[in-house]
Amino acid sequence: MVFTFGDCSFSSSSLRLTRGGQAVRLSGQPLRLLMLLLEEPGRVVTREEIRAQLWPDTTVDFDHSLDVALNRLRAALGDSGKEPRFVETVPRIGYRFVAEVHTEIERPRTIRERSMAVRVGLYALTAIIAALIALAIVHQHYDRFVDRPARTSSTR
Repeated sequence: MVFTFGDCSFSSSSLRLTRGGQAVRLSGQPLRLLMLLLEEPGRVVTREEIRAQLWPDTTVDFDHSLDVALNRLRAALGDSGKEPRFVETVPRIGYRFVAEVHTEIERPRTIRERSMAVRVGLYALTAIIAALIALAIVHQHYDRFVDRPARTSSTR
Protein backbone atom coordinates (compact mmCIF):
# COMPACT_ATOMS: atom_id res chain seq x y z
CA MET A 1 0.00 0.00 0.00
CA VAL A 2 1.24 3.50 -0.80
CA PHE A 3 0.16 6.32 1.50
CA THR A 4 0.41 9.85 0.13
CA PHE A 5 0.05 12.87 2.41
CA GLY A 6 1.24 16.42 1.95
CA ASP A 7 4.50 16.29 0.04
CA CYS A 8 5.27 12.82 1.46
CA SER A 9 4.72 9.30 0.29
CA PHE A 10 5.19 6.05 2.21
CA SER A 11 5.26 2.53 0.77
CA SER A 12 4.32 -0.11 3.31
CA SER A 13 5.76 -2.90 1.17
CA SER A 14 9.22 -1.39 0.66
CA LEU A 15 9.11 0.65 3.91
CA ARG A 16 10.30 3.67 1.92
CA LEU A 17 9.44 7.24 2.86
CA THR A 18 9.90 10.11 0.44
CA ARG A 19 9.43 13.81 1.05
CA GLY A 20 9.38 16.21 -1.85
CA GLY A 21 10.37 13.32 -4.11
CA GLN A 22 13.56 12.63 -2.13
CA ALA A 23 14.11 9.47 -0.11
CA VAL A 24 14.09 10.09 3.64
CA ARG A 25 15.92 7.75 5.98
CA LEU A 26 13.56 6.36 8.60
CA SER A 27 13.92 3.10 10.49
CA GLY A 28 13.25 1.38 13.77
CA GLN A 29 10.62 2.70 16.15
CA PRO A 30 9.93 5.95 14.24
CA LEU A 31 9.14 3.88 11.15
CA ARG A 32 6.90 1.54 13.12
CA LEU A 33 5.18 4.55 14.72
CA LEU A 34 4.44 5.99 11.29
CA MET A 35 2.98 2.67 10.15
CA LEU A 36 0.81 2.49 13.25
CA LEU A 37 -0.50 6.04 12.78
CA LEU A 38 -1.20 5.47 9.09
CA GLU A 39 -3.29 2.36 9.77
CA GLU A 40 -6.24 4.60 10.67
CA PRO A 41 -5.56 8.27 9.94
CA GLY A 42 -7.67 10.60 12.06
CA ARG A 43 -8.06 8.10 14.91
CA VAL A 44 -6.29 8.76 18.20
CA VAL A 45 -3.74 6.03 18.84
CA THR A 46 -3.36 5.82 22.59
CA ARG A 47 -0.03 5.73 24.36
CA GLU A 48 -0.96 2.26 25.65
CA GLU A 49 -1.52 0.99 22.10
CA ILE A 50 1.83 2.44 21.04
CA ARG A 51 3.56 0.83 23.99
CA ALA A 52 1.96 -2.55 23.26
CA GLN A 53 2.89 -2.40 19.56
CA LEU A 54 6.34 -0.82 19.66
CA TRP A 55 7.76 -1.79 23.05
CA PRO A 56 6.07 -5.03 24.12
CA ASP A 57 7.61 -6.90 27.02
CA THR A 58 10.41 -4.39 27.55
CA THR A 59 11.50 -2.34 30.49
CA VAL A 60 12.68 0.73 28.58
CA ASP A 61 11.88 4.25 29.73
CA PHE A 62 8.75 4.34 27.60
CA ASP A 63 8.05 8.07 27.86
CA HIS A 64 11.57 9.03 26.79
CA SER A 65 11.69 6.38 24.04
CA LEU A 66 8.35 7.51 22.63
CA ASP A 67 9.44 11.15 22.69
CA VAL A 68 12.63 10.30 20.79
CA ALA A 69 10.74 8.19 18.22
CA LEU A 70 8.11 10.90 17.75
CA ASN A 71 10.72 13.65 17.34
CA ARG A 72 12.60 11.59 14.74
CA LEU A 73 9.38 10.89 12.88
CA ARG A 74 8.40 14.55 12.89
CA ALA A 75 11.88 15.55 11.70
CA ALA A 76 11.67 13.04 8.83
CA LEU A 77 8.25 14.38 7.83
CA GLY A 78 9.25 18.03 8.26
CA ASP A 79 6.55 18.34 10.90
CA SER A 80 6.30 20.31 14.13
CA GLY A 81 4.70 19.51 17.45
CA LYS A 82 3.61 23.14 17.90
CA GLU A 83 2.00 23.46 14.48
CA PRO A 84 1.41 19.88 13.35
CA ARG A 85 0.67 19.16 9.71
CA PHE A 86 0.86 15.39 10.13
CA VAL A 87 1.11 14.12 13.73
CA GLU A 88 -0.97 15.83 16.38
CA THR A 89 -0.47 15.26 20.09
CA VAL A 90 -3.61 14.61 22.09
CA PRO A 91 -2.34 15.54 25.58
CA ARG A 92 -2.09 12.65 28.03
CA ILE A 93 -3.95 10.34 25.62
CA GLY A 94 -1.95 9.71 22.47
CA TYR A 95 -1.38 10.85 18.91
CA ARG A 96 -3.40 11.27 15.77
CA PHE A 97 -2.36 11.46 12.11
CA VAL A 98 -4.21 14.60 10.99
CA ALA A 99 -3.19 15.05 7.36
CA GLU A 100 -5.44 13.90 4.56
CA VAL A 101 -4.09 10.55 3.41
CA HIS A 102 -4.61 9.03 -0.02
CA THR A 103 -3.95 5.33 -0.38
CA GLU A 104 -3.13 3.33 -3.46
CA ILE A 105 -2.57 -0.37 -3.76
CA GLU A 106 0.89 -1.20 -5.04
CA ARG A 107 0.89 -3.66 -7.87
CA PRO A 108 3.91 -5.65 -8.94
CA ARG A 109 5.71 -4.36 -11.99
CA THR A 110 5.12 -6.23 -15.21
CA ILE A 111 7.82 -7.11 -17.73
CA ARG A 112 6.74 -4.14 -19.86
CA GLU A 113 7.40 -1.77 -16.99
CA ARG A 114 11.06 -2.65 -16.57
CA SER A 115 13.24 0.35 -16.23
CA MET A 116 15.07 1.74 -19.23
CA ALA A 117 18.41 0.77 -17.71
CA VAL A 118 17.39 -2.90 -17.55
CA ARG A 119 16.24 -2.86 -21.17
CA VAL A 120 19.41 -1.15 -22.38
CA GLY A 121 21.45 -3.66 -20.40
CA LEU A 122 19.65 -6.58 -22.03
CA TYR A 123 20.17 -5.10 -25.51
CA ALA A 124 23.86 -4.51 -24.78
CA LEU A 125 24.29 -8.06 -23.50
CA THR A 126 22.62 -9.44 -26.63
CA ALA A 127 24.87 -7.33 -28.85
CA ILE A 128 28.00 -8.50 -27.01
CA ILE A 129 27.00 -12.16 -27.31
CA ALA A 130 26.27 -11.72 -31.04
CA ALA A 131 29.65 -10.04 -31.56
CA LEU A 132 31.47 -12.85 -29.73
CA ILE A 133 29.73 -15.48 -31.84
CA ALA A 134 30.63 -13.56 -35.02
CA LEU A 135 34.27 -13.31 -33.91
CA ALA A 136 34.39 -17.03 -33.17
CA ILE A 137 33.03 -17.86 -36.63
CA VAL A 138 35.46 -15.49 -38.36
CA HIS A 139 38.39 -16.87 -36.36
CA GLN A 140 37.44 -20.44 -37.25
CA HIS A 141 37.21 -19.66 -40.98
CA TYR A 142 39.89 -16.94 -41.18
CA ASP A 143 41.82 -18.51 -44.04
CA ARG A 144 38.78 -18.37 -46.33
CA PHE A 145 38.40 -14.63 -45.87
CA VAL A 146 42.04 -13.53 -46.22
CA ASP A 147 44.32 -13.95 -49.22
CA ARG A 148 47.73 -14.80 -47.90
CA PRO A 149 50.81 -14.31 -50.04
CA ALA A 150 52.53 -17.52 -51.01
CA ARG A 151 55.37 -18.42 -48.71
CA THR A 152 58.80 -18.65 -50.14
CA SER A 153 61.51 -20.66 -48.57
CA SER A 154 64.82 -18.99 -48.12
CA THR A 155 68.02 -20.88 -48.45
CA ARG A 156 71.23 -19.84 -46.84
